[in-house]
Amino acid sequence: MRGRFLLAAILGIWLMGAVGEGMAAPRLLGVRKSSGPESTRVVLDLEAPAAYEIQSAAGSPILTIYLQKMTLPQGALEILVEDRVVRKVRVDPAEKDGAKVVFFLYQPTRWKVFALTPEGDKPDRLVIDIFRPAGEMGERVEKPESKPPVVEKEKVEKPASKPPGPEPQKEKGPPAKVESVAGKPPGPAIPEPKIPPPKVEEPPPAVTPEEPREKGGSPAKGIARLLEIRHWSAPDHTRVVADLEGAPGYEILFQADPLVFTLQLRGILLPKGSQEILVGDPVIRKMKVEPEGRNEAKLSLFLIKPGRLDVFLLKPFEDKPDRLVIDVSRPDLEEKEKEQRQFTRELKAKKKRIVVIDPGHGGDDPGAIGPRKTLEKDIVLALAQNLQKTLDATGEIRAFLTRRGDYFIPLNDRVKMAQEYGADLFISLHANGSRSRQTKGSSIYCLSLKGASDKATQVLAQKENASDMVGGTSLAPVQKDLDTILLDLEQTHAINESLQLGGLALNELGRINHIQFFQPRQAGFAVLKSPEFPSILVETAYITHPTEEMLLRKRNFQDRLCQAITAAVKRYIPILSAKEAIPTGDSWERPAKKKGG
Repeated sequence: MRGRFLLAAILGIWLMGAVGEGMAAPRLLGVRKSSGPESTRVVLDLEAPAAYEIQSAAGSPILTIYLQKMTLPQGALEILVEDRVVRKVRVDPAEKDGAKVVFFLYQPTRWKVFALTPEGDKPDRLVIDIFRPAGEMGERVEKPESKPPVVEKEKVEKPASKPPGPEPQKEKGPPAKVESVAGKPPGPAIPEPKIPPPKVEEPPPAVTPEEPREKGGSPAKGIARLLEIRHWSAPDHTRVVADLEGAPGYEILFQADPLVFTLQLRGILLPKGSQEILVGDPVIRKMKVEPEGRNEAKLSLFLIKPGRLDVFLLKPFEDKPDRLVIDVSRPDLEEKEKEQRQFTRELKAKKKRIVVIDPGHGGDDPGAIGPRKTLEKDIVLALAQNLQKTLDATGEIRAFLTRRGDYFIPLNDRVKMAQEYGADLFISLHANGSRSRQTKGSSIYCLSLKGASDKATQVLAQKENASDMVGGTSLAPVQKDLDTILLDLEQTHAINESLQLGGLALNELGRINHIQFFQPRQAGFAVLKSPEFPSILVETAYITHPTEEMLLRKRNFQDRLCQAITAAVKRYIPILSAKEAIPTGDSWERPAKKKGG
């Protein structure tokens, strides 16, 4: 009998251990942020208490908090803050079933991290306060009620002598279970143990979530108004754009369902009331916006499969109002797109030349608009598809497009896509515009590292580079790889080859249309900044010129444009092959030009 009891006990203990190992790690439920004049607060809503560790070097503008045994139902997440303290917050899965929350600061400063236990409808929370640097304001006197109520054993100083926040050095958080002060026996760190400690409460947010209202219930100044919600579908992501009159506050709410993204909008009115918008693309099934409380609303996105979220606000630019941009990406589709771009390695092995064609603008960026309301983005997409077929028909060239539909791609991403394709040549297609309806003609542009050829070219480059502002790109800091790598000789060589290709293209275009300039012009076009292959920007014609607008709309003229560009590419390939045949390396160098020729 005793042996059976012992065997049953051992089996029970083993089963309990197996169940414990199989239990899923707690989830990160939500990320909330608020900005005040002196600090930024980020609150992580947790399904259960989490052990955490602060990882940051002294004097670093990056603060990393590692959460042990934590899962992210929605995958990686990036939240733009862009107040005076924090640029953005990035949440990523980490090794050993953990997660990393990374804060990108404008400059090194001090912070405070503490945990709060569940109370009412609030779950476990990890609160991170990041303060403005002392050099930008006077010393901040912290209110006693905003101090964390948890007393750590290793600290013996009295609360009155405790500095406002810990030094940004190595620091470890409390154990996995966090208890309130009321649940612990009084220790030596409490000066008056007879006085009961205060009730655990979450300190007030840095910003009052609701905007003030005027008498009578009408919205006060500063309340945003939702004008319209639009969406654009790409092969691997969908962009949702909410046009606004004013800029609301927003929070990203995590749901238990990984197929639902929800944004809490604060300080906003919905003139049209609740809306349900069907999308039905590979990423989003539908969208729903509905009022919730006074001057608040919820925007929910119902996904096809779990995705990744990126949300940011855009200020008014040209004819665009305030915009809330929501990008939802499907990692599996992104990986599929990358694999398709790497397929070109097999083509290169077969001696095929790779030409990447970039139809300018797209999505929320229409480009130039003609007198008959013809949109540049539509014309250049049709031209790009035509040019792709014309180049493929040669048998020695395979062409690929940076965008295959009406959606926007940031300029740097277009260059990266061409690099992933292993491009031999890069051709960006555009249709020029001018305030004067008399200006006409075709032109070719190349990159310059030393300034523009002339004022007009500089203005054109600024207009084309502003595409990111019109189409909508996050202003979060990015690594400026194209501007910081050692270009010098390699970039100069690519520019010289681009000028040669551009000259051949101008000769061919001159056979079918008026040429504005007889030589390629140069300026700092962002989309041409690759040192790896020749790149040209073709302004096919002026869409704002009534006659040229009509020509651009005709299939016959589009065919002739594509044939001209193809002829220039075919003439340039033997030149490119001859240059590639010149040995280079440690023991070989490009032959120097002789003086006088």
